[in-house]
Amino acid sequence: MELGMGNTHQGLVVWTAKPHGAQLHSALKSLLWLNSQARCEPISEHEVGFPCHQVSDLTGKQKQALASMFPHHYGHAVRLIIAQGASVNPHERLFRAVHVWMAERGIPFSKSHEAGLPQKWERLGDLVVINKASFSNDAWQKTLHSEVGHSSNLWERVARALGGERLAQQAHIMDNALRSPQLKLLHGAATWVEFLDHGVHFGFDAAQVMFSSGNITERHRIGSISMEGETVVDAYAGAGYYTLPMLVRSDAALVHACEMNPASIEALNWAARKNDVGSRLLIHPGDNQTTLPMLTGVADRCHLGLLPSSEGVWQHALACLKPTGGRLHVHMNVPKAEIESWKSQTLNRLSDLAKKIGRQWDIEAEHLERVKSYSPGVIHVVLDVKCTAASAA
Repeated sequence: MELGMGNTHQGLVVWTAKPHGAQLHSALKSLLWLNSQARCEPISEHEVGFPCHQVSDLTGKQKQALASMFPHHYGHAVRLIIAQGASVNPHERLFRAVHVWMAERGIPFSKSHEAGLPQKWERLGDLVVINKASFSNDAWQKTLHSEVGHSSNLWERVARALGGERLAQQAHIMDNALRSPQLKLLHGAATWVEFLDHGVHFGFDAAQVMFSSGNITERHRIGSISMEGETVVDAYAGAGYYTLPMLVRSDAALVHACEMNPASIEALNWAARKNDVGSRLLIHPGDNQTTLPMLTGVADRCHLGLLPSSEGVWQHALACLKPTGGRLHVHMNVPKAEIESWKSQTLNRLSDLAKKIGRQWDIEAEHLERVKSYSPGVIHVVLDVKCTAASAA
């Protein structure tokens, strides 16, 4: 029986007598060799074969490893195999891409190697960003050190397996006022990225500007709120994560964007041109402790998108609102068990600060959005707050 037409390629096939087939299957799976997304031509009437990830024949060490788990006679050769269809699971695509690269280099793929593969990543346009823990354990350090001249080919395959053309590795955000990201480009020529999200164009240098794809649902939510005719202050504009949706989708009349990172300001200017909203955007460079007081009484709405807390500018934000009141969007990282108490404390604190600046307002919560898990037991939340002049209540 011949293989039908399809996505065929050469790959390792291991076979044995049918009575031992289940045991061989289990051994190949335990060794992380088995390619469950492919099939091979039947070996014979009495034998069963299994396609493997690697494209070369077994090495001496691999034969020893298999013999330790499978005591029966087996055959092996590189033969034609056919893919059952490309996996839609990026983890499976990544596993196969790395497995094949290692097999081509004659390196055994261990469970330690599997444990070191990235479990999470971000896609910014065609740039895939993996976290600092990826490919960093002892097994990978040893492998990458010994294969230093061939790692670029690995990074290219990882990028494509995860749906990108470029690959970078993220370290911790630098502990400075600009919260600059630390990014190492593994594959590709540059770190400038451009992409379209929900009708909004974004562009920035990922090596100089922090951007969280995990906040996508909140960006979409903010963009779905009508702000027609409103003047908005974005106290932490960045590259326009919320500024741009408020201009493009919420149709804000004017957004005052406060930002101190020159790279973010450059990105915001680029995006304003790309989205054709430059006439409704005013950027205020510098520390918002200085720029926010210059915006007293101008806003219908103030967005406070800093994590873990924006409390340092709450009083300034209240002062930015018009004397008749307005709305705040307060971001915060809060322990899950304390969300309700934090909500109450925040409203009380805002009321006290409003009185301190002579604003006699009724302050109430309109909505509390649970954005995402930030760390174990800690949730990124956004509290929508409405401030109304007491005399109008």
